[in-house]
Amino acid sequence: CWQHYPHDALQELIAAHPLLFPDFAPLARVTPAFSFVQRRDEPYRDPWGCVWHTSEDGITGTVTEHPLADWAALVDYRAPDPDRTDGLWPVNWAQVAQDIEDAKAQGQLLQTGLRHGHTFLQLCDLRGYQALMYDMADDDPRLRRLIAMLEEFTLAVVERYLAAGAEWMSY
Repeated sequence: CWQHYPHDALQELIAAHPLLFPDFAPLARVTPAFSFVQRRDEPYRDPWGCVWHTSEDGITGTVTEHPLADWAALVDYRAPDPDRTDGLWPVNWAQVAQDIEDAKAQGQLLQTGLRHGHTFLQLCDLRGYQALMYDMADDDPRLRRLIAMLEEFTLAVVERYLAAGAEWMSY
C-alpha cells in the first residue's frame, strides 16, 4: 500500500481505526522493507533450494526453480538445518528466545509459528505443482520419503520455538 497510495491518505485511514492500530503515531515517510521473496529482480534461493522470483516489489513471488523437479536429485538432497532456519528465512534462535522473553516481560504474547503452506505448498515448491499432483495420484514412494523429511524438519522447528519459550504458535 505504501508504494501505491498517498502516504497522507493511508495515515489518515490508520488514525481513523485506533482499535486496529492502537499504537499508531504518524510518520514523516514510510519506507517499506521487503522480505527476500518480495524483491523485484532479486531472485532468492531459500534454504530448501527453491528459487523465488517476483515482478513487483512488495508482492510475494513464486517459486520458479524446483530443486526436486527431477526425482534423481532426491538421492543427495538434504533438508536445511533447523538450527539455522525455519525453512524460508535465516533464524537466530537466541534472538527468538530474547524476543519472546521481552514480549512476556511486557505482558504480551509474541506470535510464532510455521510459514504459510508449511507442508503442501513446500512440497509444491520442491517438486512443482504438476509433478506433485502426479506423485500423489501415482502414490510414488519417493513422495513419502520427501514428506517424512519435511515432517522431521518441521518438528525440529516447532521444538526450537517451544524451547525458546513460545506460548502461541500458528500453523
